[in-house]
Amino acid sequence: MAIIRAEIGHRDQETKEAIIAELTDVLVKYGSPRENTHVLLYEVSYDNWAKGGVTYNNRKKKAQEGS
Repeated sequence: MAIIRAEIGHRDQETKEAIIAELTDVLVKYGSPRENTHVLLYEVSYDNWAKGGVTYNNRKKKAQEGS
C-alpha cells in the first residue's frame, strides 16, 4: 500500500481530481497497485500558509498594490 499526502492551496474540484489521478499514476508506474494507492490532499488556506513570515494572501495583496 502506498499513501501520498500533499498540502496544497485552494484548487477547484476538477484540478484536485487531476492531481489525485496523476499522483496515483506515478506510484502505479513504480509498482504500487492502483487499488492500494491512496492520495490525501490537505487544502490549506493562504491565510494559514506563509513564506518568510508573510502569508500568501498578504504577499498577493502587496504584489497587487505594487502593480
